[in-house]
Amino acid sequence: MNYKKHLCAALLALVPFTAFSQTTVNTPTAPAAAAADKSVPNAPAAIVQDEKQICDTLKKTLQGKLGIPVESVSVTPVKGVYEVVAQNEIMYSDATADHIIVGQLFETKTQRNLTAETKDRLSRIDFTKLPLADAIKIVNGTGARQIAVFSDPNCSFCRKLEASLKEMKDVTIYTFLYPVIRPSSLAESQNIWCAKDKGAAWRARMLDGVQAPAKSANCDVSAIERNIALGSKLGVTGTPTVFVPSGQRAPGAVSIEYLENMLAKDKLSE
Repeated sequence: MNYKKHLCAALLALVPFTAFSQTTVNTPTAPAAAAADKSVPNAPAAIVQDEKQICDTLKKTLQGKLGIPVESVSVTPVKGVYEVVAQNEIMYSDATADHIIVGQLFETKTQRNLTAETKDRLSRIDFTKLPLADAIKIVNGTGARQIAVFSDPNCSFCRKLEASLKEMKDVTIYTFLYPVIRPSSLAESQNIWCAKDKGAAWRARMLDGVQAPAKSANCDVSAIERNIALGSKLGVTGTPTVFVPSGQRAPGAVSIEYLENMLAKDKLSE
């Protein structure tokens, strides 16, 4: 990430809400103190309670003003600024909900993108709850590591990713057929699912462009419908989407190096 470029863009995004605002943010003394004292390990219980009350009140106020369900409101490191999550979108508000900031929040001292960290947390899944029986299982080497992929047979980026996955060592790949790109993807996915060797049929389609034979009339393809419902539930909006055991998702057709780094971090966090 070009940190300076994103930081400048984020700061510019704040201009209409700060320098040219006719009304200054009227932040009560108690909320500001609460935000300031959050970083203190032994902050008084009363201050922590104040923070919770502010967040609870702000959540209700925002829902009334914005007309959308607010999932959470939490304190940020910035005095009087609160992080708001609504329908998986992140914004920031003052303590009275009079001003809303849409953009990214950076911590300059550590060069952390706090907004990106929240987005990553919100996008994580419970890997252990994935219905792996509905996925095509391919084992490379010992298969000691695991990844899950939502993929469409007509996705060019999925083909690029599949070429990388083939070269990965000692990994078990669970591919959830997710036919969302074009109408023909559904029939192709069903044919692949009904092939005698699902893994071979999948890789033949993705790596060599070979179509799987037409499925038999009595083949159960209900797994494909379940995959579509599952992907929608997990917020899979494009293919390919890769998940590692920590629940973190990778953005698109990433490289082997990127996936290896994700899996290595997973191992360290165990």
